[in-house]
Amino acid sequence: MGLGMAGNLARLLKSQQAPVSLARKELFVYNRTASKAQPLTSDPDLSIQLGASPAEVAASCSIMCLMLADDVACDSMLQQLQQCDLQGKVIVNHSTNAPEFAMAAVAQLRGKGCEYIAAPVWGRPDAAAAARLIVVPAGPAEAVARVQPFLAAHGRLLPTQDAAHKANAMKLIGNFTLFGFVETMCEALTLADKNSIPREDMLAFVDAFFPAPSIQGYARRIASESLDAGAGFTVDLALKDVRYMRQLAEMSRCPLRVADLVFNSLLAASANGYGLKDVGAMFLTSQQAAGILPPGKHLDEEQEERS
Repeated sequence: MGLGMAGNLARLLKSQQAPVSLARKELFVYNRTASKAQPLTSDPDLSIQLGASPAEVAASCSIMCLMLADDVACDSMLQQLQQCDLQGKVIVNHSTNAPEFAMAAVAQLRGKGCEYIAAPVWGRPDAAAAARLIVVPAGPAEAVARVQPFLAAHGRLLPTQDAAHKANAMKLIGNFTLFGFVETMCEALTLADKNSIPREDMLAFVDAFFPAPSIQGYARRIASESLDAGAGFTVDLALKDVRYMRQLAEMSRCPLRVADLVFNSLLAASANGYGLKDVGAMFLTSQQAAGILPPGKHLDEEQEERS
């Protein structure tokens, strides 16, 4: 995700739409594994510089954007950045975090004279590279306005929320909706298999009733058993998000029965060795429950036997 998003920012800075208020129009990137940033720094059209440390990036930049795996990784990065002079700077966090993480971050950074904006995104790495993400920004209005061009560089902006933690809550609620669809699609296609209804016919139903690229994309990956996540969204990452959802539900005193169902399907998929597969690997648990796929056998093994 970070590769595509950094590319979007680099192209913005080189364009006529770059904010004129910036004293320097340079993009620095940092990754714990420097080689992962090589596709960015080696592209002469992007003019991206590799920072040796978070401190070097903080010293060079007035706006810092984060895209990390979870609360632990984000907290580690913020702890490092807080050792730097952050006065007058803005940190934009595109990661999927628990709302309470954002609350703590706002409080910690306020004492450093730094604004914190949560701007989680929906979309896969290919959507990031094509600037087709959906972004929900949240934070102080003046700070959000300051970084608005950089947010818009990634795709479509949803209405701005007035407090950072609300964007994280909205991201989790949105993922709850999407994961619920994935669970439903896995069970629906399994039921179709049991009744000798071609999967392509079920995809025609999806196209007719749910003409949205993300929904259609998930349905097709599940139907074709294309469960290699690549740089996409894995079962184990989805488990993290569902844990955050359930925590939010408990704090809100709002039962999420579908989230409980999705959690168990993801957990079963992970237990069967599909933790690094696409989130659509929940299809595995549905196929096993219906007796189509024997317990303990992976879908790729079943495909080999069919071929």
